[in-house]
Amino acid sequence: MLAPRRDVIGLLTSRAAAAVLLAAGLTATGCSTSSSAPTDRGALRIPPPTEHRLAEGSESEHKSRRKAWMRERHRAAPGVDVKAVERRNGERQLAKRNQLAAMSVATTGAWTERGSRNQAGRVHVAQPSSDGLSLYAGSSKGGVWHGTLDGQDWEPLGDNIYGGAHWLAVVPSATPSEPDVIVRATDGGDVQATNDMGATWFVPAGLPDAVGVRRMLVTKDGSHTIFIMVRFWDAGQLKTSLYRSTDRGQSFHWSNGLFTYSGDVWAPRNGPGALYLTKLDKLYVSNDTGASWVEVGPLPASANGAELTGSEAGAPRLWLVLDESGTKRLYRSDNAGGSWTFITDVSDYWGTLQASIVDPDLFAWGGVEVHYTTNAGSSFDIVNTWGAYYGNPAIYLHADIPGMDVLPDGMGGEIWYVSTDGGLYRSTDGLDTVENLSLDGLRVSQYYTTHTSTADPSHVAAGAQDQGWQWADDADTATDPVLQFDQLISGDYGHATSGDGTHEYLYTTYPGFTLVHKGETNPALYFVDFPDGSTHAWLPPITASPHSNVRFFFCAERLYRFQKLVGLNEWSVIPWGTTDLSVTGNPGEYFTGLAFSPVDPERCYAATSSGRLLVSDDRAVNMTESPTTGPGAHYFYGTAVVASALDRDTAYVGGSGYSNPAVWRTTDRGATNHDWGPGLPTTHLNS
Repeated sequence: MLAPRRDVIGLLTSRAAAAVLLAAGLTATGCSTSSSAPTDRGALRIPPPTEHRLAEGSESEHKSRRKAWMRERHRAAPGVDVKAVERRNGERQLAKRNQLAAMSVATTGAWTERGSRNQAGRVHVAQPSSDGLSLYAGSSKGGVWHGTLDGQDWEPLGDNIYGGAHWLAVVPSATPSEPDVIVRATDGGDVQATNDMGATWFVPAGLPDAVGVRRMLVTKDGSHTIFIMVRFWDAGQLKTSLYRSTDRGQSFHWSNGLFTYSGDVWAPRNGPGALYLTKLDKLYVSNDTGASWVEVGPLPASANGAELTGSEAGAPRLWLVLDESGTKRLYRSDNAGGSWTFITDVSDYWGTLQASIVDPDLFAWGGVEVHYTTNAGSSFDIVNTWGAYYGNPAIYLHADIPGMDVLPDGMGGEIWYVSTDGGLYRSTDGLDTVENLSLDGLRVSQYYTTHTSTADPSHVAAGAQDQGWQWADDADTATDPVLQFDQLISGDYGHATSGDGTHEYLYTTYPGFTLVHKGETNPALYFVDFPDGSTHAWLPPITASPHSNVRFFFCAERLYRFQKLVGLNEWSVIPWGTTDLSVTGNPGEYFTGLAFSPVDPERCYAATSSGRLLVSDDRAVNMTESPTTGPGAHYFYGTAVVASALDRDTAYVGGSGYSNPAVWRTTDRGATNHDWGPGLPTTHLNS
């Protein structure tokens, strides 16, 4: 038997006080020991979650590893563009939505939204309504939302639009009594517009089949001209071009460029003025709303691409980040691009940059944190460390900054809107302080897993993308069925599993450890290390044992069984069974799913990252591979494994379905597997 896996910290959480109790006198960087400051939002809970125990660098590292894991899960045959397939899926859903809206068909079914009210996820962009009295926000996967300027009364406007909204353009309707025209675009190139507050959406005419969008903006000269920088394939090359719309988003027409360079465009935000465009290592200007362009001069260095912003308080003062062979460098021009001064190399940079409208010396960029200068780049500071959020989410920025917008406040000042992986913030004092606008009702969290207790259905646990392990115990949902969740600990959590269906012992994984949630009420949390040297998914699947709720199985290159030590909150681990995929499998292969039969707990079924299906009659001690896996193994990544509750010989497996069916069924203990996916879209099945 291997050495016990030491639990690092026990975490006892009180629902009323949301206080954190550190067990055994241990400490963890960033752990809060008191509740957050009260807010003016009535009884809304804003608990101080605790940081996980991994180093700060893990947050940045997880971004690239998560993307690689997502690509692996969405495996497809050569030549199959998964993003293009999913775009077509989304377009079909949009067409269905429009048809139902035109028929005035009620689409509300038997499902009731449960949350989360108070744990917002990734937001990308914020834009005011055309009258300046309300606010629109674009989220990562939750569509476009509309609320008050101070973050109240959020409502979705087509919250099932595929791909979310990374860019927004808002213009008034040509008819004063009609709603705003809202154009939304994704980084992946999807562009749609609505003129009925999201009841229906349409694709503007004239745009190429884009695969990327860098920028979308609206001029403030009264013409309501919309500009969009798109990327698309042309003659086998990835090209960039600028398009504009002069009819409030009904159609777009080419404005400038057809180049491989990744360029950008900037326009004044407080009134009429010149537009600036970067392309092919040069800066161009237009004084006629994009009808014609004149070269200003060369950019300060040769680069693969550029991001541009400016301050109207200068001449204007322009700020430029150049991608110079992978190194991002920041430059400043005090004379509208006539000459440039190198400022600094930028790290922790995700393509997000903004400058003040009223203060030429105030500039910021975003990555994991917001870096800003108030002295034109002589020095930089950060608004707050990402860990500060967990001390008071109301006044500290969440980690990860995919967007920033700076807008006039109508009184000669400005408002900064900062979009984060934990919702939307605003600042009215030049980033000295920030206010969370998404503490109530901006329901755009992205969930990896949920688990409702069989002992008490008001106990709901959920693992969110970058919004931690969340737990709700609201028994009274008569007035508002949408739950408030306490975020007990930060991070990304998936694969929640319980041996007996309760929350007495509930297990979930983070990229680096297993989290044990212990207790139906006032749960305690414990960390358990992964098996040393194991090969597994970025977010490794686990399955609780049906024989004991203090045991669980860990899916890696082989199965590992963890068991709680008697009298201790520690778990021992042993390699389980004879099957070792590092010996008998493909290079890098690992288990991706395990399910025990409710009819016969000795029978279990498993799937692997190479699409192989295995079965056992002795609780996974010995496993045999199914002779007919059904799909082409190297195109199928098995994700979901379910054993029938009626027949021990019947099981189902689901996963990537782009080059083969996404669901397969066996009724003869895995001797044969049959396509069980007719009627499903060509997509990935998660659960």
